[in-house]
Amino acid sequence: MSLSLIYYDIVSYVVMLCFFMCVLTVFYLLFLGFFSGNVILNKEFNNLEFKWTFIPSLFMSILCYLNLSFFYFDSELDTISIVKVMGRQWYWSYEDSFKGLYDSYHLSSLINSVDNPLVLTYNASTRILMSSSDVLHSFSVPDLGLKMDAVPGRVNHLTYLPTRVGSFMGYCSELCGVGHSYMPNHN
Repeated sequence: MSLSLIYYDIVSYVVMLCFFMCVLTVFYLLFLGFFSGNVILNKEFNNLEFKWTFIPSLFMSILCYLNLSFFYFDSELDTISIVKVMGRQWYWSYEDSFKGLYDSYHLSSLINSVDNPLVLTYNASTRILMSSSDVLHSFSVPDLGLKMDAVPGRVNHLTYLPTRVGSFMGYCSELCGVGHSYMPNHN
């Protein structure tokens, strides 16, 4: 079993535990407040103390639901195409539905261009899957507001909607070795 699967299992367990604790707290408070008729506290502000415990717990449950729905439903957004990006020492590999699998190498220091640029379709939602085969890289295109880390053994993703037409220069923004400066990407 790879480390990324173990990490995913641990995070899933912690999320489920937090969700269970929120639900358990809400149901316990409902039981104490509505079904048994009294709160265990013997002070004169039982109703007030119940409310200032119940209301924040309710808000935390709502925030927990919204957070989980953001993470789990984000992977189901409608996308027109999928682009896979793999960081390597010291070039980028792309796989898309237009060209298939291809590598993109730096051409010259004077031109600061690549031989096979990544092409994204204008006004079409694209899912970008990012990983690395060797060391940490970071895919960055500042003019488009794109920056995503490429971590070995982990697949990061983001959904991007290109709203500008043109040719944009990017680079690896994570120091990845002696050929780091020869890792531009051109979109």
